[in-house]
Amino acid sequence: ARHLYICDFHKNLIQSVRNRRKRKGSDDDGDSPVQDIDTPEVDLYQLQVNTLRRYKRHFKLQTRPGLNKAQLVEIIGCHFRTIPVNEKDTLTYFIYSVKNDKNKADLKMDSGVH
Repeated sequence: ARHLYICDFHKNLIQSVRNRRKRKGSDDDGDSPVQDIDTPEVDLYQLQVNTLRRYKRHFKLQTRPGLNKAQLVEIIGCHFRTIPVNEKDTLTYFIYSVKNDKNKADLKMDSGVH
């Protein structure tokens, strides 16, 4: 078997995810956090205000007009965390796309031909 080197940072990251998954299944304490432990935090502050506004418009989020960036990030962050993601399907689609050098536009064209 061929062994690949994994740096300590990534090894610790993998082990911490494994430990969190074990703890997540146990109902020992009644205190369940509002946000899932395994959910990575997305830094929406990195996005431009126009991008945040387009997200708000796309998902038809109701807000008052004239919000600043911090307010937009807060509202969009709450909405973003509620979107369900099927991890298995997403990873399968990603791997398929990478292996076949495809993107969404390619798949739409392929399905229209048949």
